[in-house]
Formats: sequence, structure tokens, C-alpha cells
Amino acid sequence: MHVLAAVVLEEAGSVAQAVEIVRGAPIASSGSFALFDTSEAVLLDLSPEGVFAVESDRDTLVRTNHFLTPAPAVGEKAWLHQPDSGERYDLIRKRLTPTALPQSPDDLVGLLVSGEGEAALTCLPDMNLPEGQRWASLATVILEPATSTARILDGTPADAGSRPWRHLAAQRGSDTGSGTR
Repeated sequence: MHVLAAVVLEEAGSVAQAVEIVRGAPIASSGSFALFDTSEAVLLDLSPEGVFAVESDRDTLVRTNHFLTPAPAVGEKAWLHQPDSGERYDLIRKRLTPTALPQSPDDLVGLLVSGEGEAALTCLPDMNLPEGQRWASLATVILEPATSTARILDGTPADAGSRPWRHLAAQRGSDTGSGTR
């Protein structure tokens, strides 16, 4: 998946081109891609069974750790991430009601903070567990295709108001070799 992701980043200049590259690649393992440009976005479930586009729900695309399309879900190792992934997915979908859609990326970050008794949208390390089992979310990333920028926070969405964001901007329209961005 990592090599395929690198090829998509290097060669695709649009979502349509990215989907074409992915559909033309041999897929021997399973994963998912979120592909977007300034005018289009798509989520893909990838598996040896094929490449499957996820339907948007109220013009939003939500991804957690499980397949969202039927064909690859049949052979999925659900014990690795369920019920947690489904609970997180359901919580995000519930928060994205038509009357409460975020108006800005910062509003969206606020929707990713879990309350007491809710599904954990981010991982906080349990220091009582042995090393290697203290899972933690390390960063919060906002990607803004319209401006070709990324904001990166060293921490979880709950840290957004107390830590600085690092701002990155891609050069637009530069030829990087085999692909044009």
C-alpha cells in the first residue's frame, strides 16, 4: 500500500487520475485511500477482491479502521478493530448532522474530541499497560486542498487550543518529474 500511495502522490494530478492508477495496480493486501483534490473527494476500500468506492453520506466522507463496502468487509479481520472502529464511526456520523456540519476545519477538529463514556476518537496512552501497548494518537492533521496547505498539531484534537500548529504549503503547479501537481 505504501508504494502505491507514493505512486499516486507522484503521478496523479487529480482524483480521477489517482483512482485510475489505483484501479490499475495489482492489490495483494488490504487498506484504504482517501483521495481528494480541489473539487472532488473519494474514499476507496482496497483489497485483493478489488477497489471499491465508498458512497458519501450527506456529502461527507468518514473513515475509521474498518471497510465500508461489502465485498472487502466479508474477509476482514474484525477482531482487530471492532467494536471500537464501528463505535467511532457511528459517533462521528451522529455529530455530522445536517444542522451541525462544521463550517471550518477548526470546527471539525472540535467534533473529534471524545467525552466521558463516548467512543475514543483519539488514543490516549494507558500508562498502566506495558510498553508496546500504550497506544497514543500523535498528531492531528488538517489538509486543505483548495489552498494546498496542511496544518499539523503535535497532539490530539483536545490539544488544539493549547499547542501551536505547524503550517505547510505545497508549491502549486510545479512539475515534479513524472507527474504534474
